[in-house]
Amino acid sequence: MQPARLHRLLSVLPVAALLICASLLIGSCSREGKETEAGGAGITWVTSFDEALEIARSKNRPIMIDFYTDWCGWCKTLDNTTYSHAAVVAKANDFVSAKIDADAQRAVAARYRVGAFPTILFVDPGGRELHRVIGFRPPEDFLKEMDAALTSFRKQT
Repeated sequence: MQPARLHRLLSVLPVAALLICASLLIGSCSREGKETEAGGAGITWVTSFDEALEIARSKNRPIMIDFYTDWCGWCKTLDNTTYSHAAVVAKANDFVSAKIDADAQRAVAARYRVGAFPTILFVDPGGRELHRVIGFRPPEDFLKEMDAALTSFRKQT
């Protein structure tokens, strides 16, 4: 191959690689109905706090509220690793899962004094806080946090 052709080819490769990475990143940012690593359905999220409370009251389940922002990198990491882990998805069935955009729903975030992201709150069906997690947790650690919230809920009821 001629040196000029080789140079042109090599100058195009980083751009192509960047485009491929960007498309993979955009595709992985989906928040609802995501596939788990085992290939099953992901956590089913509601995006309304009031709807989460209503469902929780009717089913007598605690609520897991994920307060996130679109600009939060750790929030995306939590979505792509922890919330897609099969054991976390299975345990989420013990909760009503709500995903709240703190920038769009400032009143709900302010009600719970959320100022760092991600913040995951576990609340009872009346909206009283049971347990709080601030920051990213890998699946194994997050499962322990979920168990702590369930224990607190069971002690209360």
